[in-house]
Amino acid sequence: MKTGTPTETDVVEELQSSPEPISLDPEPKPRRVLVVGADGMLGSDVVVEFQKRGWSVTAPTLDELDLTEAMHLEHVRKRDFGNLDWIVNCAAYTAVDKAEDEFYQASAVNGIAPGALAYICERNEWRFLHVSTDFVFDGESDKPYTEQYVTSPQCRYGATKWFGERNALQMHPSTVIARTAWLYGPNGKSFPRTMIKAWLEGKDLKVVADQTGSPTYTAELARVMADMVAAEVDGGVYHTAGPDAMTWHEFACLAIETYRDSVRGEQREVKIEAVTTEDWPTPAKRPKYSVLSSDKVQALGIRAMRSTPSALLDFCKRLPKII
Repeated sequence: MKTGTPTETDVVEELQSSPEPISLDPEPKPRRVLVVGADGMLGSDVVVEFQKRGWSVTAPTLDELDLTEAMHLEHVRKRDFGNLDWIVNCAAYTAVDKAEDEFYQASAVNGIAPGALAYICERNEWRFLHVSTDFVFDGESDKPYTEQYVTSPQCRYGATKWFGERNALQMHPSTVIARTAWLYGPNGKSFPRTMIKAWLEGKDLKVVADQTGSPTYTAELARVMADMVAAEVDGGVYHTAGPDAMTWHEFACLAIETYRDSVRGEQREVKIEAVTTEDWPTPAKRPKYSVLSSDKVQALGIRAMRSTPSALLDFCKRLPKII
């Protein structure tokens, strides 16, 4: 990974130097996909990516398809949203700390609903792709987690996501689980957006420097998910995360520096105090190390996600003028 803030030339060179992926769909065919959670941070980019490929995409709002409403799920089962090839589930309860007290609400969305969707897909002979998280691991590893590592969630949010994985695979063995990590995008709340906004407002910043993970850009994850759908990958678990390992503190510094240089064009110093997890306690326990290895999905010929500096440059360019 290059250090420092990338330039437009760096991004072009990176994309040009990336190896061409193996042909995943030699005879492209239109696909009919229902995207659940289409108005969310990830779902909005998934809809755009799928539509770019000429696929028929149904993108209901939360009011139209709420996974906690049995009648809404019945509409899916009865094909009221159309006859489909795939359901892609980007909906999730993501309030990690609140999940400690709102376990029922988190379980309904993250645990029970994926199983219900998988069951509907199995009965209707559709494929199902469900997005999960690095929080299913204990964080005690010192090397990137592969799909073979034993899961051991350390907080209630992680437990609900693990529950959803198991439910989906039990209900429909050809389910594709796309585990990701440290997700960020311009169409919703995200860590780098929060950090940039706080910096612009002149706030004193403190960020944890002893938790390491894989920042993942929504636009890149959407592209990988589309490649997986196009390839009709086998059912099972796949790790789909950004290629770089860094701490939250390093991620915050890089995000603000990228925004400062590419959007603001100023030289104001970026000051962020590095703190420990013990200095910044939270209700939910976070993994100390949750870097994910994406070797399995890349072995299928799917191109790796772009580097974090390159992805952050695109992210910053897409942020609203007033964030």
